[in-house]
Amino acid sequence: MAQKKGKFQTGKIKTSSQAAQKRQEKVWKQVEAQREAARRKQTGKRVAIAIVAVLVVAAVALAGYLVAQSGNGEAQGNTGAVLSGQRPEKVAALSGQEAVDAAQGILIGQKGVYKATAGVPTIEMWFSYGCPACLNLEHQLGEKILAFAKDGKANLVLHPVATHALPWTIIAGNASMQVAAAQPEKTLEFHQALIDAGYGVMFAKGEDAGWKDQGNSTIMADPAKSLEKIKKVAKKVGVKDEIINSFKAEPQSALLEKWQKQWADAAGKQSQQIGTPMFASNAKLVDNPINQDGTFNEDLLLGKK
Repeated sequence: MAQKKGKFQTGKIKTSSQAAQKRQEKVWKQVEAQREAARRKQTGKRVAIAIVAVLVVAAVALAGYLVAQSGNGEAQGNTGAVLSGQRPEKVAALSGQEAVDAAQGILIGQKGVYKATAGVPTIEMWFSYGCPACLNLEHQLGEKILAFAKDGKANLVLHPVATHALPWTIIAGNASMQVAAAQPEKTLEFHQALIDAGYGVMFAKGEDAGWKDQGNSTIMADPAKSLEKIKKVAKKVGVKDEIINSFKAEPQSALLEKWQKQWADAAGKQSQQIGTPMFASNAKLVDNPINQDGTFNEDLLLGKK
């Protein structure tokens, strides 16, 4: 979610130049284009991995989802309610792996990770570390996403899932959650570094080439090379060696897949098109979180309309 110097700084989003606005508009147009491609693929006989996401079946009622939802304590639309995992205040009462499991990802409040801000809405974002649209969106507008939590406007929950499931996606997702559980003070820095690294790899030959290839001709498709790169990213931001040494080049993640199925089942009750990136405000899906000019629709994301 970090941004490169000189590109899409928060201040420029508020007072964007014509060139910056065009770039911002392009981000969301790309996301919408890929969502439309996903919708078309859903009706075909051979449903493949879409650019935005792997479309997931949302018809299976899972016991794990029911358990998670029983902890929400609120109906959709109520302040603080969540679609996946537990409410922020319940997550904040936990630590380590329990907090990660309860959040089904990373909880960010005004005072930091796994610390909830009282009396504010909850914004959820589902993403994957190998989803082109997710990497592009977070690279362009990542600081703005974080600002909702850092400014005390909302609690933000980042839910990693296994869409666009290249080896990089799985290894990065697992590694991110390992750091979140064992070294929470490095969670956000590592997450942002993974976004930067993933964007750099996928779009190394330019945006057009990156969207076309989707990482399939890069190290993202190679488990060993993905693991090597992710370990270097972790080392650079100060993750402990014992945690880095526990990272594995596993082709699947039971944890990410479990969260993905629970999210698909919950989101499927509100929409038939499920893909990443996806946002919810107080447990209600937000169909158009970004305005045509590339800025976030704060009123929708904060549950004001």
